[in-house]
Amino acid sequence: MKKTLALLLALIMGLSLSGCATLFDKEYYASEEYQAQEQETEDGDAISSISSYAALKRAITSLVSEHVESAQLQFLNYEGTISTDISTACWEVKSSTALGAFAVDYISYDLSRIVSYYQAEIYITYKRSEVQVAALEETGTAGALAARLDTALRNNETYLVLELSSASITADTVQSYLEAAYYTDPLACPVMPEIEVGFYPESGVDRIAEITLDYGLDSQELSARREALAQAVEEIAAAVLDDSSATEEITEPDAEDDGSASDEMAAPAAVEEADEVYALCRYLAESCVQDETAGSTAWDALVGGTADSQGVAMALEALCQALEIDCLVVAGRMDTQEHYWNIVTIDGQSYHVDAASWAAGGEEVFLVGDEELWGAYWWDTSEYPVCSEGYGYFETDEETETAEESEPEAETGADAETEAGAG
Repeated sequence: MKKTLALLLALIMGLSLSGCATLFDKEYYASEEYQAQEQETEDGDAISSISSYAALKRAITSLVSEHVESAQLQFLNYEGTISTDISTACWEVKSSTALGAFAVDYISYDLSRIVSYYQAEIYITYKRSEVQVAALEETGTAGALAARLDTALRNNETYLVLELSSASITADTVQSYLEAAYYTDPLACPVMPEIEVGFYPESGVDRIAEITLDYGLDSQELSARREALAQAVEEIAAAVLDDSSATEEITEPDAEDDGSASDEMAAPAAVEEADEVYALCRYLAESCVQDETAGSTAWDALVGGTADSQGVAMALEALCQALEIDCLVVAGRMDTQEHYWNIVTIDGQSYHVDAASWAAGGEEVFLVGDEELWGAYWWDTSEYPVCSEGYGYFETDEETETAEESEPEAETGADAETEAGAG
């Protein structure tokens, strides 16, 4: 009997001690051996052996870049307080890094201790799709951004995710780069797309720019318009070169000329280019109906046959470029209204040309200087070349005729003898 009671007492004491152990021991014991996930970070350290805050932050960032929704991180010989650091790292990756601000909605975690190390289960919820995250490109500087937008315009791209390293780039900067690419080469894209820009985070040096381009047309129609515009430009430019009536005959100086008058004459190549620009303006005046309520593209002017001043200016630029004549589009105002025209450069000298006003006396603003245009027209002079003087395209013939009319007739021999006798 005593022996039985002693056994019962020992059993009760054993059960009590094991219960107390479960109350005070916070370690979690896995019944199966844990198999660590050997994911690699940027510096090659395995995520399964994180030992510092920097490695922890890199590991979480790596998960975001790969659009991983959940993963296990292991901590071994960690320098710091894991429970505090993991909370801080999750918040910083989401809020302070460009990738986190762009892609992550929130990050949560479960932290457990497994015998001699800690393990964290990371859960990431995204606000961007895996395709959007994978589209991220490292662009860097403003110059690289401008070049990338030019490429996007030529390829009809609609969505860009660009990693920037410049605090000075704004939405207006992106808009200006896109406009520069569009206006510099009318054949690059048949329409000017509408653009939306978002920055993540909104400020700072390292940011991600999310750029959406809306052309208002599908890719197939854009390609068809680009091809039609390029063909029209090629045919019109060839016709101007081949049509002898489109250019005036260039008179070479006589062999006996001492060259004193040649300095006052424009170089033959310059005269030819001026004649070509004149022929292009006449073509646009005859083939394109100028309407400020119409389309604003070179395609509208050259293929559709109706365009506003912007469309006419874009068309003239495309045609001049096909003839290898330097030409650019000027955005300004005429009589308080928004208006577009061109500046062409001939033999190193720049001149204003307003082909859209041709039907309303546009010859008065053909190859003219700044002073001749300023007043009725306004433009940002800092953005465009100086046009120091006019070409005098229409003055040459008039001055020649006037000089011929005023020149005294040569005296005949009889008249000379009469005058001599009278003397």
